Amino acid sequence: MIELVTRTRNPWSIFDELESLQTDMNRWLEGRGMNWRRGVTAYPPINVWSSPEGLLMDIEMPGIDPKDVDISVLGDELTLKGKVNVKELNKGTAYLRRERTTGDFSRTLKLPFRVEAGAVKASYRNGVLRLSVPRAQEEKPRKIAVEA
Repeated sequence: MIELVTRTRNPWSIFDELESLQTDMNRWLEGRGMNWRRGVTAYPPINVWSSPEGLLMDIEMPGIDPKDVDISVLGDELTLKGKVNVKELNKGTAYLRRERTTGDFSRTLKLPFRVEAGAVKASYRNGVLRLSVPRAQEEKPRKIAVEA
C-alpha cells in the first residue's frame, strides 16, 4: 500500500518571507550615515544642533591640520573639503591593521535654511572642528506685534 502525503503550502508564508526581508532591509539601512554600496560611514562624522539663531556643528577630524580644511557656504548648502595626510612608514615596516581614513574627503550638507555666509565661525580644538552657522536675517523667526 502506498500512502500519499500531500503538502499544502501555507498561503501566508509568502507574507512571512516578505516581512523577514523587510526586517533585514531595515536593519541594513538603519545606519543613516552609511554608504549603502560600501558599508562605509560618511566621513567626517558630524553632529548638528539647531536653534532659532542657527546651527552648531561638531565635526570629528583627529590628526587633520586645520590648514588642510576648506569650508564653503552657498545658499543653503555647506561643503567641507579636506585631506587626511598619509603617514609614511619607516623602511621595513608594514601595516597590520589600517582602519583610519586617508586621502581627500568632501562632504556637502543641505541645511534647513539659508545662512549668513559671512558670519560663519570655525574653531578647531582636540581634533574637533566646531562651526557656528547663523541663519540669514530673512530666515530668522520674527515676532509680530498685534495692534489693538
